[in-house]
Amino acid sequence: MPRIRTAGVIATTSALALALSGCSVLTAFSPHVSSEIFDTTKDMKAANTAVFGSPKFVPDDATVIRVDYDTQDGSAIMTYSSKAHVAPGTCAKEVPVPKPTIQDSWWPIDGIPAKAGDCGGGWSGFAIGDQVYAAKAPTK
Repeated sequence: MPRIRTAGVIATTSALALALSGCSVLTAFSPHVSSEIFDTTKDMKAANTAVFGSPKFVPDDATVIRVDYDTQDGSAIMTYSSKAHVAPGTCAKEVPVPKPTIQDSWWPIDGIPAKAGDCGGGWSGFAIGDQVYAAKAPTK
């Protein structure tokens, strides 16, 4: 009889502990990378881009702008199509090619140039043809 009572106490205690910690367990397993897609630069500028760093280097002719950003550490990756590549006066200083912590199927594996441009605000970017890729280092 004492074993059944002990098992009942353990089951009740475990259920109570799980219920009380449910929120923290859910938070620990919820994804913290969000994505956005904008048709044009105008659409992106009209949106709240502060969450991923408001990239000022994106030129006016950019289309199909994809951004993945980490809501916990502030890192991000971006790609878009553009003949101009970047806005005038941005991304001029050469830096090492970024190695982002966020992964997505559209981030290139091959054909990456030797250097990228420092685009300000923690962003660095490079172009492959008329497709531009940029990564933002973690800020937190």
